Amino acid sequence: MNSPRLHITFPVLNEEAQLAGSIERTVAFCREQGMGSCEIAIADNGSTDRTEAIGRALAARHANVKYLRLPVRGFGLALKTAWGQTDAGFVGYMDIDLATDLRHLKQVHDHIARGAGYDLYLGSRLKRGAHVTKRKPSRALLSRILNLLLRLRLGVGFSDAMCGFKFIDRKLYQSLITRFAFTDDWFFVAQLAVRAEWLGARVLDMPVTWTDQPHSKSGARLLNLSRLYLASISELKREMRQFRRASPAR
Repeated sequence: MNSPRLHITFPVLNEEAQLAGSIERTVAFCREQGMGSCEIAIADNGSTDRTEAIGRALAARHANVKYLRLPVRGFGLALKTAWGQTDAGFVGYMDIDLATDLRHLKQVHDHIARGAGYDLYLGSRLKRGAHVTKRKPSRALLSRILNLLLRLRLGVGFSDAMCGFKFIDRKLYQSLITRFAFTDDWFFVAQLAVRAEWLGARVLDMPVTWTDQPHSKSGARLLNLSRLYLASISELKREMRQFRRASPAR
């Protein structure tokens, strides 16, 4: 198999405690698994701790690691900035806490290398075969409700829009980013998956092994952004109606 160029963005905000360890683990994993062509971007959107110093040191130490400093905060903005500065065939992201097992990165890499034909790889904690540990029941329930609303209101076929593990063909991403207006916040990744499906993307809904990390910030952001997700789903519903009217053949 040819080794594809796979771009992995780690969006970070005040992650001095785990940044170095997670990046070193990912670099070592890629090297050990014969994925040396993979590139890593640390997209720092507003850190005020030692994240910047650590990120720059990691970039200086590893040729395939790049540090990006964004002037303003925004999860979606971090991804758009990083993905706009690469010509890798596939672009994607993982959470810096590495809650998603790194072996799934190898799975995506190998699918691409053998030409499996998928345009979008979505990690799922809800699909049969997924293995989730140490997650609080309240967080799991809220995630299920929000994903259920996506399926009921938008009719999507994938199971988990919020899992921090997604990779997309860069050509498809470029088509989407020029055709649609994307938010700079957390809902960016849900917009990406929904709109890709509208355009007929071939999606692999991947069950993943996912372990909640003790210092993860995902719980707080999930609760704080539930209202945003609900409002954004309604906006996508309106957009979907317009899209279907403009594309009657679909």
